[in-house]
Amino acid sequence: MAGPPLVGGEADRRLGDPVVSLEPAELLERIAATIRGEIAPAVDEEFPKTQAFMTSVILHRIAKQLALGPGHAEAEVADLAALAAELEPLLRQAPEGVREAAAALGPGGAVAELGPLIEALYEWGEEGIAALSAVRRVLRRDIDRRMEVAT
Repeated sequence: MAGPPLVGGEADRRLGDPVVSLEPAELLERIAATIRGEIAPAVDEEFPKTQAFMTSVILHRIAKQLALGPGHAEAEVADLAALAAELEPLLRQAPEGVREAAAALGPGGAVAELGPLIEALYEWGEEGIAALSAVRRVLRRDIDRRMEVAT
């Protein structure tokens, strides 16, 4: 009695063919390109054609997020560590509320969690407002990373 047909990786290994595997981002990008270049143009009706093109756009964006995500996460950690180091001397003389807001970020903080620190720096006055330039640089780099995915 014959077993089920060999499919994919198992068949390739048994036949001695090299196994080709794609990174998820590259696979999604190839699917998006196929939909955009071959499937969508072949659809005659307007609504399904639009849906096919939009599917390719979504897959392309997900592929970019997968490809760039690890590097962006590392850059965010580095940006926040640099911000903490830059603000450390200033925080020694800051009011308790500013120090608490900065401490709440911690080593695993995220750019999205900078809001309370920004508010505390504004409430502090001139010294806090001067420190905001360092925070703005971190926010700008975060926006640049997000735009890299969006384009």
